[in-house]
Amino acid sequence: MSYTDFEGNSDNPTGVPTEIGLAVCNIKSNPLLPVCSNGSKTAPAPPYLVIARPDVNGCENEGAYPAVDVRPGDVYVAYEHNWGTNLSASGPCLTEPVADVMTYVPKSCLTLPKASCASPAHQTSELVTSLSAAFIPGYNRFPMNDFPRIAVSDPAGTVSMVWNDARFAPLGDILLQSFELGSLTPFQSEPVRVDNDAQSGEGFKMLPALRKAEDDGTLPITWFSRKTTTTSLTDYYAALGVDPKTTSTPASNIRITNVSSDWVGVSSDIVPNFGDYTDNYAGAIGTAPFSNETLFAAWSDGRKGVPQPFEAHVVH
Repeated sequence: MSYTDFEGNSDNPTGVPTEIGLAVCNIKSNPLLPVCSNGSKTAPAPPYLVIARPDVNGCENEGAYPAVDVRPGDVYVAYEHNWGTNLSASGPCLTEPVADVMTYVPKSCLTLPKASCASPAHQTSELVTSLSAAFIPGYNRFPMNDFPRIAVSDPAGTVSMVWNDARFAPLGDILLQSFELGSLTPFQSEPVRVDNDAQSGEGFKMLPALRKAEDDGTLPITWFSRKTTTTSLTDYYAALGVDPKTTSTPASNIRITNVSSDWVGVSSDIVPNFGDYTDNYAGAIGTAPFSNETLFAAWSDGRKGVPQPFEAHVVH
C-alpha cells in the first residue's frame, strides 16, 4: 500500500514537507481489519519503505498509487511532485517543474519484516502542464490535481501512467506514458492523448482512472469529460483496449454515464464534491482464453441533486 505522510512519524517527524511511503499490510487473519506496518493514526510508525523523502525545497509530493507486477512480484509507485506548492507566492517551488514520478521496487527488496533496500531501484518522471490553477465550474475543491494512475501490463512488458495535462489544450487532456518493466525506459517519445475530441468533447477532461490491464495486455482508461468549453455538464468516458505502446490517440471513446450532471447546480456538503477517487477495474469473464473482458467503472455524479456513487460495467 502506498500513501502520503502528512503528519509525520519517527522517520519524518515534522510531516512537512510530505513523504511518500510504502506499507505492508497483513490481511490473512481478517481482511476487514488489516494490520499495517506503518501503524495507526494514533501510533504512527516509519514506512516499510520510503518511496520519496521530503523534498529539500519543501515542494509537496502527493497522490501516490501502486501497481504490482504479479509475475516477479515487483512493485511500482507513482506520485505527483510539486502539487499545490507550485502555486506558492514565492520560493523555489514557484519555478520548480511539476512532474509525475514513476518508481520501481524489485521483489528482492520486499523482504519481511523489513525491506532490504533503502529506496526504489529506479525512478523516472514526466513533466506535467498542471491544471492546478484552473477554475473548473462546479468542482468545489481547489486546486485540481494531476495525480498519476498506473497499471502493469505483463503481455506488453510495460508499466503505464495516465494523468490530466494542459500542454495540448488549456482545459486538459488525458495523457498516457508507458515504460519498460524494470528499467523504466519510456516507450513513447512523448505522452499520447487518450481522449478523442470527436467522441468525448472539447471541454474539461480530468481525473482519469487506471488500475489493471486487461488479459490481452491492453489498458482500460476512464475519466470525466465535458462536451464543450462553455458547459458544466459532465459525463464519464472510457477508452477501451488501449495499447500501452501506442503512439496515437485511440479512434474511439465511449460514454459510460447515461445521464449528464450539471455540477454547477448540484448541492454538496463535502469537499471534494466529485471525482478525486474514481476508479476502474478490468476482469475477464467466462473461461480461457477469455475472449471477453468486463470493465467495471466507479465514479460519483450529481443526477440526484447531491453527489452519489455510481457503477457501470461494459463487456467488450
